[in-house]
Amino acid sequence: MSKIHVARPHRLGLTAARAEVERIAARVRDEYGAEYHWQGDVLHFKRAGIGAGLIALADDSMDLWIDLGLLLSPMKAEIEERLTRKIDETLAGYEADHPLPAS
Repeated sequence: MSKIHVARPHRLGLTAARAEVERIAARVRDEYGAEYHWQGDVLHFKRAGIGAGLIALADDSMDLWIDLGLLLSPMKAEIEERLTRKIDETLAGYEADHPLPAS
């Protein structure tokens, strides 16, 4: 199995980060049939044939771990690049919409 790990700091705070992850997880569930559930501040997800993983949230960081299934293992680099780009775009968009106050 191929493993992907993406860690990023964020300024969303735990409540907003959790809401954003929930929104994305619900969309993935509806579009691709993935299952997910929360255990504290950790979202666990899986889909047969694709793999499983989790997203661990904190006030100022998130960690995504995915174990890709055998069929997707050859596409690990592409999947990791797309996930990283999407996470970075989402976080940058949030920061653009919610700039830090001037000191």
